[in-house]
Amino acid sequence: MLRVLTERIRVSTGSAAVLGLLSARLDDAPTTAYLLAGGRCVASCAFCPQARTSASPDDLLSRVSWPEFELERVLEALAVRRPSGLRRVCVQVTRTSGARNMLRRLIPALDAVRRDGGQRFQISISHHPSTVAEVEEVLALGADRIGIALDAACSDVHARTKSGSWEGTISLLEEAARLFPGRIGTHLIVGLGETEEDLVRVMRRLADSGIAIGLFAFTPVRGTAMEHVPQPPIDAYRRVQLARHIIVNRLGKPGGITFSDGRIAGFGMDRARLLEIARTGTPFETSGCPGCNRPYYNERPGGTMYNYPRPLTRTEVERAISEARLLEDCL
Repeated sequence: MLRVLTERIRVSTGSAAVLGLLSARLDDAPTTAYLLAGGRCVASCAFCPQARTSASPDDLLSRVSWPEFELERVLEALAVRRPSGLRRVCVQVTRTSGARNMLRRLIPALDAVRRDGGQRFQISISHHPSTVAEVEEVLALGADRIGIALDAACSDVHARTKSGSWEGTISLLEEAARLFPGRIGTHLIVGLGETEEDLVRVMRRLADSGIAIGLFAFTPVRGTAMEHVPQPPIDAYRRVQLARHIIVNRLGKPGGITFSDGRIAGFGMDRARLLEIARTGTPFETSGCPGCNRPYYNERPGGTMYNYPRPLTRTEVERAISEARLLEDCL
């Protein structure tokens, strides 16, 4: 194993529990070990606790706390404990001056752990490179996939909530996906002020380029600029989940989803077929990289489940269908 002795890294609470780094009760165990590298970000995203303008605690990302550990201890936990359900290690990297140097040390160390131990987990990096050359460098270091966060569904929402260029980011995603097919992903945050039509339009564009799409529900966090903005209505989120599932799996006619005042009004298929798709429950599970279930990233145990971290029960499926209002007005 490549030894990295002096640095520290944050680990999500659930991941730390699975790795034996701390004791915590888990309703659903993560199937990915989530690491957070880099420290306070230089970007100023209005929704993010890690933003330079945020007054949130340093150990928060979304509503999850990320305690800090010695990196060597985390690597040893991955090598020795080898959790049986662990399918992926995802390193989320904030925008800092030392991010690239951290990745140059961290990715080979993670790759050495899985090669030396004969483990099968994949390595994902959630990062915002400036160029395709940086994407190539991250993949060449040993990462299997890289996620470049788009977050906003359109340029207008991006201008209100983020810095930089929306079109520049999506163009980078498209170019990277063309050069490295099957290895590029992004995520969208539902509830930043966009319409359902905005989300469907950008998901079609991303899917046509072969870019994996993960959905998050906006989650207000105290200390951020958007701390008083509510989470998205559950009916809207359920419809967007269904739309994403239909689009990425090419289950409907191209352009078949229709809208009324920006809201999804139809899915371009008969009710029986739509309910058949919905009743699998899969559209309502966590989306993104394979093996990523992100338990309670947007939810509190016992609260509204936006992304289910496991297959749904029959009762949960019927509840999700009811929440999406499919039986009322969506065909």
